[in-house]
Amino acid sequence: MTLKLTRRQALIGLSTSCAALALTSGWAVAQTNSLRIGTSSTGSVFYTLGVGAGEIIRDVTGINTTVEPVGGSAANVNAIARGDIDMAIANSFAAFSGYMGQHAFKKPIDLRLAVQGQSSYRWIFVRSDAGIKTPKDLEGKTVIGARASLPELSEIMAALIAEFDLDESKINVVSTGNSKESIEAIRTGTVDAIIMPYSPRAGNIEKAMSDGAMVPLVISAKERDAVLARLPEAFFSIDQSAEMFSNQPSVVPLVALKSYLITSPQVDEDAIYSATKAMLENVERFGTFHAAGKRWTLKNTLSDPALPFHEGSIRYFKEIGVWTDELETTQRRLLSRS
Repeated sequence: MTLKLTRRQALIGLSTSCAALALTSGWAVAQTNSLRIGTSSTGSVFYTLGVGAGEIIRDVTGINTTVEPVGGSAANVNAIARGDIDMAIANSFAAFSGYMGQHAFKKPIDLRLAVQGQSSYRWIFVRSDAGIKTPKDLEGKTVIGARASLPELSEIMAALIAEFDLDESKINVVSTGNSKESIEAIRTGTVDAIIMPYSPRAGNIEKAMSDGAMVPLVISAKERDAVLARLPEAFFSIDQSAEMFSNQPSVVPLVALKSYLITSPQVDEDAIYSATKAMLENVERFGTFHAAGKRWTLKNTLSDPALPFHEGSIRYFKEIGVWTDELETTQRRLLSRS
C-alpha cells in the first residue's frame, strides 16, 4: 500500500516548479524524481519516522516521496532487493544479515547505508499476573518469541534459553505478525510473555506499562552481557533508564540494535545525496515527528557503520569535510564483506 503524506505535499512532489526552486536554492535535484520509502507497520516508531523522513525529503529537495508500511525490517530488506522500494528504515541486524546473506537471508543483498539514527531496543516483557520473575519461570509458559519479519527475536529467544539452561520443550514459543498483535495477546492473557522491538519512550510500550498489562523481565547487567555474548555482532548492550516507562522504577539491562535508513547502490547518487543532506540538516524538524528523530545526527550516522555507505551519502560527507581516512578504510572493508 502506498501512502501519500498530504495533498499539499503530493502537489509539491509533482510540481516541476518546485524542482526548479530546489535548484535555485542550491539543491541538486536527482535524476530520480521520486523515492519509495519502506517502513514497519502503521503506528510503529519506524513508520512515524518514515513519514517524517518522506516529508522532509519532499519539502526540502522537491523529490516526490511515498511511504509504504512493508512490515518488519527483514521484509523491508527483501523489498529493496526486489526493487519494490528505494529506501527503508530498518534495524542493523536485518540490514547486516541481508548484506552478508546470513540468518534468514539465503544470499547476500547489495545494500547501502544513508543515515543512522537511534538505538532500537529488543527485550522480553511479561504479563503482570503471569508469575514470571526470572528467566526460569518462562518454563511452562507461552511466549511470543518469533516473527517472520524480525528474525532477531528468535535469536534472543534462543540466547535466553541457552544462557539460563531452560528446558525448551517446556516453553511454548509462538509467533505473531506485528507488535500490535503481541501486545493485544498479552493483554487478553493469550500469552504470558512477548519479545518486543521498541524505541525509548515508545507509545505502545508506555500504554501497556501504564495500564499494568505488562512489565519488563529484569535480569542483572552481568546476566544481560552473557545473553549478549550469544547474539550476533549487530547487537549491543544498553541500559533502559529508570522511569523511562510508567511502573518501571529501576534500570532494565537489555540489548539493542541501531536504526538505519538504507537503500540500494542502484538508487541514483544525486537522489541519495539530496536525501542525506536533507535529513542531516533538519534533525530538529525530524524530532517533531517523534523524539527518536533527534538521534538521527551526523555523529550517530558516522559511528561504527555495519554497512557501506551509499556514494551519494559519501559525497555529502566529503562536501562538509567529515569523511576521514578511517571511514574510507571501514568503507573498503565493508564493501569486501570481510
